[in-house]
Amino acid sequence: MSNIFAQLPKQTKIGLHLLHQRTRLYQDVAAVLALYLAAVGIGCKAEIVSFQPNHLSFSGRKKRMSNDRWATLVSSIRRRRANLARFFKPVCVIAAIDLANEGLLDPASMNAEAIIARFKDYVSLIFAERADMGWKPLWHLSNDGLWTFYVDGQVLGPDDFGADRKPGTKSILFSRFHELSIHQDYRIAWQDKDQRSALRHAMLVILANDNAECRRFAQQLLHADRAMQPALWPSESEVIAKLGVVADQLELFVKENGDPYEDSQRITSGEDIEDYDVEDIDVETQISNRTPIVTELEAVASPTARLNSASEIDLGTNPHIDRIDGAPHLDEYPEIQTVQINVILGSLPGNAPKSLVCALTAYKTELEKRGARPIAGILTNQYDIIDAEYRHYDAAEWLSAGIKDAGFPAFFREHKKFLQHFPFVVERENVISRIEVDEARATGEDLIKPFRAALAMAKAAQTAGVATVDVVQFMQELKQGAELLASLPNDMPLPAISNDDRLVPPTATPKQRLIGTAIGFVVRALNLSATAVGLGTASYSTFNQNLAYVLEMLKSLIR
Repeated sequence: MSNIFAQLPKQTKIGLHLLHQRTRLYQDVAAVLALYLAAVGIGCKAEIVSFQPNHLSFSGRKKRMSNDRWATLVSSIRRRRANLARFFKPVCVIAAIDLANEGLLDPASMNAEAIIARFKDYVSLIFAERADMGWKPLWHLSNDGLWTFYVDGQVLGPDDFGADRKPGTKSILFSRFHELSIHQDYRIAWQDKDQRSALRHAMLVILANDNAECRRFAQQLLHADRAMQPALWPSESEVIAKLGVVADQLELFVKENGDPYEDSQRITSGEDIEDYDVEDIDVETQISNRTPIVTELEAVASPTARLNSASEIDLGTNPHIDRIDGAPHLDEYPEIQTVQINVILGSLPGNAPKSLVCALTAYKTELEKRGARPIAGILTNQYDIIDAEYRHYDAAEWLSAGIKDAGFPAFFREHKKFLQHFPFVVERENVISRIEVDEARATGEDLIKPFRAALAMAKAAQTAGVATVDVVQFMQELKQGAELLASLPNDMPLPAISNDDRLVPPTATPKQRLIGTAIGFVVRALNLSATAVGLGTASYSTFNQNLAYVLEMLKSLIR
């Protein structure tokens, strides 16, 4: 074996060393070499289906042959995606494949409208506001080479759209081409259902190894016949088990003479972006790293504000973010968690933090009030407080062994399992995690002041008959959260959790959630109160002014 290794090219030795580190199969160099040769397709007829530490699984050539047909295409799709549109291309390809599997697409003359419509059907269940953008990946996939647009028998390319090198709207695109067909290089493979399945599998692998948005689509699209039934979508761990992949396995889809690690590098140079014509580099990409504007926070507010039958500002569920998937036995979660909270509250000593007791009580109250249809934002905000107190450095002073090792961990697990049934809460996380907290201001008394003002405003509004007691209670809970976070070090994400428990990556911090929740609610309430001013009651006008004042105080906490 040492003689074989010595004869390998330098680049091969480097690749073998990297793979050796990744797989951690230190006991058997021969196994690592076989794994490497299989991965790059040299002198070995086996392929990697999946591997775990100390376990290797191989299968025959059939799937690998399918993958080779699509190698260049998959590599291009994987690399050439804009940050805020990473799921666009894979979902569009899957939409086209599913239509083809149903006998609804002619590869020589494809129905572009049907592809866009299927893309819309899929995306509307997770990102309704982006469901009409299917024409964008439809165009950009032609740059990857999957299909070709024709006008009067001539290929329609980026140069036909002037300096922008791409159509600016769907109507512009559809007015410019007469026919769409699978590229000749892929025509034979596309007409083979097994080959299409291999391409679909590759798209799912891309989604499953990407960000939370993409992984959600991997759950939705793993089984084509269940794509429109959220209650039947598999969990993230089930997707990974079904695909039998890890991130390294994507290297099977690079060209044989390419660098197996180059494909994972982010496109950074302006020249690359121009050459690759990365889609969606417009308003969406420009705001990808910016603090969200208030209208974005209003859209994902949970709870949101509503006008009740008495024209009072009240708490309401966000019809999109708080939508639950309708899985069976959901009623069991509130029952289990209520019992868990009662046990914890009954076990807490007298010196337990007041904010912890209040957060547990608020969490329980929300479950008792709305059962299996709670406001997700209330649960997550109270969870942040509970978790922060549980992990606080002085928790040992009040945390007994029983609730430390059993009570709280069991409650945390049920919380995460329950929130997995809120398929759209990931959108809230994505927006809130972009908030750039000004740590110089969002600490100590400066953090508490806006929430103290918000509580005073809510109490005055309730007295005046323009807000409900639930609004007062909500503002009280936010103030308690601010008081706790004000005493902690600079904001940091919560620790990661296991794949089995994961809802979304813990990118949003407790402070981001606190501020984002407050701003979203206040903006919505401000818009509603502005319409209520027309009712002629002076109280609404005062309430409107107070809301605007509180909003400015909250906005001062972010950059």
